[in-house]
Amino acid sequence: MTHRAKWMTISVIIYVIFVSCAVEFKLLDPAKIGLSWTVFWYIAAAGFTYYFYFKNMAYQEVIYYARQFHLTKTDLEAMVPGRKSTAEVPDPEHPSILTPLIQVPLSVTNRLTDVLEKRAKEENVTSFK
Repeated sequence: MTHRAKWMTISVIIYVIFVSCAVEFKLLDPAKIGLSWTVFWYIAAAGFTYYFYFKNMAYQEVIYYARQFHLTKTDLEAMVPGRKSTAEVPDPEHPSILTPLIQVPLSVTNRLTDVLEKRAKEENVTSFK
């Protein structure tokens, strides 16, 4: 199973659990909270699951390339100068499922992905799948 399929499956499962709980416990009953709020919360939950998928994919891509090039967290930090002091860099030696959501911003993973993809093309490394 590819990384994309894995994270897409996890995201869909999270959304299905949300919808199941909302229907089962009548948390988003249009008669109680109104149709507009019901629609809003279903769309917001879908947006969160997409964000969860997208952040984890960006994080996994950085981890993949960092492992291919045998880079450490210190090496990755050097590739992203001028970041905020609270913005952490992925740690290829200790990846975590919650790290991309809490500590590693998209601005860091996007900059690292650009640098690492360029290097991967130059060195003919298999692209991330």
